[in-house]
Amino acid sequence: CSSTQYGCCLGSLSGSSSPARMLQRRVEGPGHTVTATMGQDVVLPCHLSPQRDARTLEVRWIRDNISETVHHYRNGEDLYGEQMGAYAGRTELVRDGLSAGSLDLRITGLRPSDDGLYFCTVEDADAYDEVIVELEVAGAEPHLSLGGYEAGGVRVLCGSAGWYPLPQLLWRDARGQHLPSVSQTHSQDQEGLFEIEGAVIVTGSLEGPLSCVVRSSRLQQERESSLHIAAPFFHNAQPWKVALALVLVLLAVSIGLEVPHLLPRGAAPGPELGKACPGLSSAPDGLAPSVPAVKVTLDPDTAHAQLVLSQDNSSVRWEDKSPQVPDTPERFDKWGCVLGREEFREGRHCWLVEVEGVQIKDSWWAVGVARASVERKGYFKRSPEEGIWAVQYYEGHLKSLTRPRTPLSLSPVPTRIWVCLDCTQQQVSFINADNGVQIFTFTAASFNGESIRPWFMMRKRGIQLCLRDSTPQTPSPAQGDSCPSPDTPASPLLGPAGAAQV
Repeated sequence: CSSTQYGCCLGSLSGSSSPARMLQRRVEGPGHTVTATMGQDVVLPCHLSPQRDARTLEVRWIRDNISETVHHYRNGEDLYGEQMGAYAGRTELVRDGLSAGSLDLRITGLRPSDDGLYFCTVEDADAYDEVIVELEVAGAEPHLSLGGYEAGGVRVLCGSAGWYPLPQLLWRDARGQHLPSVSQTHSQDQEGLFEIEGAVIVTGSLEGPLSCVVRSSRLQQERESSLHIAAPFFHNAQPWKVALALVLVLLAVSIGLEVPHLLPRGAAPGPELGKACPGLSSAPDGLAPSVPAVKVTLDPDTAHAQLVLSQDNSSVRWEDKSPQVPDTPERFDKWGCVLGREEFREGRHCWLVEVEGVQIKDSWWAVGVARASVERKGYFKRSPEEGIWAVQYYEGHLKSLTRPRTPLSLSPVPTRIWVCLDCTQQQVSFINADNGVQIFTFTAASFNGESIRPWFMMRKRGIQLCLRDSTPQTPSPAQGDSCPSPDTPASPLLGPAGAAQV
């Protein structure tokens, strides 16, 4: 196997029994998910490394198998005989970069069905290579604005465009309770895509954060925008003071600033950590006595062939050279994933994960939970719809694996993370173990009555994930486990910026 970018061995498209000779230059993709807005155009990146003139090569972009051709190019010509009807007249190879080895594909007028995995494949005589590019298609992020003072409060507007079919627009308060819209309208453009707008009246009885959620039931996607409203601003405030306070908070949220200085002295900074992470409390040691941290170990029978586990199954790292392991039904064969041995069906459970090697270029890792029945074979979407609830790191950025992905603006990126599972409430929370700040929470997770297992993913040599309980310990060097020993986490209160879901 000479390609390890996604932990897979690449063979010939011809179906012969012997693998094709690999191109002297590799085919490489962006290394991250490409996100685009429905109805707009997108370019899927793909290139040869090192560079070479690709004008005489055969380039084929396909979906899940060879019969699903998105675009076919060969020796200077675009060939449309095998193209899927859904892409007719909507694709082109970006010719400007071909001489420099660029194989980028442009898709116009994005549709919901365009969401998914694409294979950029290149052939030259008997040589072949490919790479995967993941595309996520979603409507525009909701835009929040102020509509003026009204009925003892302030009208807040929310709008989003580029959806099909017509989505839902919902308002949620800080407790996750839905709020009624005072108005809601929608329109449809010439392409059949919907724009929706709603309004809610914010009064002094409502404490932040206030969230506007636009949800597509067909795509199982939602996009959310939030603003934080401090209740003390509304007490005995004049209309212009209320509006000014909201403008300041909106401005701070839009540029990613914390706003603790806006709270009056003595005001409560937000909910306790125990409400953000099921199982954690404000006890001095950071853990409620009745809900201790659980000890989690890795299941080697599920580990991708290029994942190497420590002897005690408490840490895992990626190796470019794939060891010889049996390809069993339980083992992940494409994504670099491994499950924990433990299965949970009820109660609240938390475990600590430490990450080494975050500074390594192109490092890629994810931590979370998955249904016990999660798909093991092939390339599957890593999302709640597929039974995975996790946060993922790539090239300096952390995202939640929602559909579409939710960027998490954290600096620095945490390297010690509490993963907290509440089977009863069906919630999965992630907490920065160094400062107790909530990273992200999945609410109303669809466990479907199944057992839930810890889930981990990684790609890149030099990265290592280590499992810890709350007891400090010194790892054995013989196990190849060099993660620093954790301290028992403190449990500070979340401030205004940490109280809102990121």
